[in-house]
This record gives sequence, structure tokens and C-alpha cells, in this order.
Amino acid sequence: EEPTYQLVEERLARDIAESRRHLPVILASSRLDPKKNLLGLVQAFAQSPTLQEKANIVLITGGLDNALKEPAKDEPTEKMVLAPIREVVQNHDLWGKISAFSVPDQPALAATYRYLAKRRSVFTLTALYEPFGLAPLEAAAAGLPVVATKNGGLTESLQEGGKKYGVLIDPEDNADIARGLEQLLCDDQEWEKYAQGAQQRVLNCYTWEATATNYLKAIEKALNSSEATQPAELLPIHPYFLNPQPETDISLEELSNLYFS
Repeated sequence: EEPTYQLVEERLARDIAESRRHLPVILASSRLDPKKNLLGLVQAFAQSPTLQEKANIVLITGGLDNALKEPAKDEPTEKMVLAPIREVVQNHDLWGKISAFSVPDQPALAATYRYLAKRRSVFTLTALYEPFGLAPLEAAAAGLPVVATKNGGLTESLQEGGKKYGVLIDPEDNADIARGLEQLLCDDQEWEKYAQGAQQRVLNCYTWEATATNYLKAIEKALNSSEATQPAELLPIHPYFLNPQPETDISLEELSNLYFS
């Protein structure tokens, strides 16, 4: 853990003003893709004096170790993401409040999450849409509370039966992004509630052990159902699928008649 902690401290010392280095961070870790909406996050930060007072921003940026200050290395997609972010940082004088760097691998990323959780930081995913959302669950497992997009799978993983395990926001509304972040950064009790709740949620429902247990329950339920005890009428297997030869070939029309008529 210590080498990663040292790396994070060095990058914060490089990018964050000395008077602000004690603050927690708003952490985002995703590929540099416009759909991940990192620009919306930075705009929300720029438009919220409260967020700027309470925290800095840290972007984990893949293989780019100084992404905001090394534009010559950008790939085309990365330029689409980073150029407007740099413009917002410049126009709103956010230098000294934002850091962007890379970590070498997944264990180092997990260690980064744990280190920043100790500083009462917040993980955020402001993607326009996220089908499942693994990164927020990984961050939650490390002790970080989560503010995430309401569009996609996180509406299921971060809430159930009226209970919320993360703060869901509208990623196309910068004011709502700021609201969600302020909810956790401005209230210690809220931070504790969501940090503990999300971590327990992941440990209970999203480990490999929990996944295997749920699969086993589903299989046992299927085997024990009344339908499973009834002998099924099997469809015939055409000779072509047992011995694919020209003489056993079958047309699409014949297949359709065999299986769908």
C-alpha cells in the first residue's frame, strides 16, 4: 500500500495548492470517453463555490500521468475529453484545485481508493449512461461513498426496496451533480451513512461468493419447480447438425418450418 500512498501524495503535491492539500477529494476514475461526462463533473465543480471550498478534484486518467498539462500526448478521443476540461479549468481558475494522474494497475487503484477513503473523499461517476457500473462498486468496497449517474444499472445496485446505498444524480444537470456531491461533503453523518451502507451492500451482494450463491439458488429453484418435473418434448435435431455434409444440408425455409411452425 505504501508505494501507492506515496504516489498519490506526490501527485497531489504536484498539482494541488499547498493550502488545499488537507481537503478530501472528489474522485473520478474512468476511461477518457465523452460518454463518461468528466466535463460535466468539472463544470459542476467550477460552478459550485461550496464544492471548491470543501474538496479538490482527482481524475484517474489511464496511462496519462499529467493529463491536464501534457496535451501533445493526447489521442483523438482523449483530446475530445481533455481539451474542453482544460478550458473550464483555465476559465474558472481551477489550477491548484484539480489533479489528473495515472496509477499502474488495479491493485494500485484499489489502494488509491482506500487511501482517499481515509481522507473522507467521495467517488463519483457522472456518465451519461452506465449499463452496470463496476467502478463505483469497487470504490464502495474500499470505503468510499458514491455519487453516480441515475441512468443505467446503478439504479439497481445502489438502491433496493426504498433503501439507498449511493446518491444518484442527473448527469446532464450540473447543479444536480453538485447537489449530490455537496450532500456527502458537507455532512459528516451523510458521508458515514453512505460509506458504510455502500461497502456493506457490495460485500453482501457483489462478491464472487455472493454471485455464486445466487446462481446456485436460481438453479435449485429451477430444478425444484413443477415445470422441471415434467418431461419436456424435445425438438428434433436435423441430421445436418449431427453430420454437416452437403447431402444433409437444409435450407432456411426448412429450418423455419421445423423449429418455428
